[in-house]
Amino acid sequence: MKPPHTADWFVPVHSVGDIAAPRIGRLPDSSRVGIAFTTLANLRRASGPEQEWMRLTEDALRETLAPLGVIRIQLDPALVSAPPSGLVPVRGVVAS
Repeated sequence: MKPPHTADWFVPVHSVGDIAAPRIGRLPDSSRVGIAFTTLANLRRASGPEQEWMRLTEDALRETLAPLGVIRIQLDPALVSAPPSGLVPVRGVVAS
């Protein structure tokens, strides 16, 4: 197992009122995956300038995703978009 990253990640979120939750994507095999970026520029490039975000450590993101059964994190995906089905495809390097 790799040691956790020490720098905060930029995590895309969706908000309802005062509550924000990390966006969760799906890989081509339909497994759910957390999404994070090493820089704000990478997040903006993949998700667009209007995407809301928060900074989290790797451990904090993993703790947030664990109750949802999400154990993989896609780090710096090249594209994050919502297709008509509502699934979020992601491409990039998976942090394990």
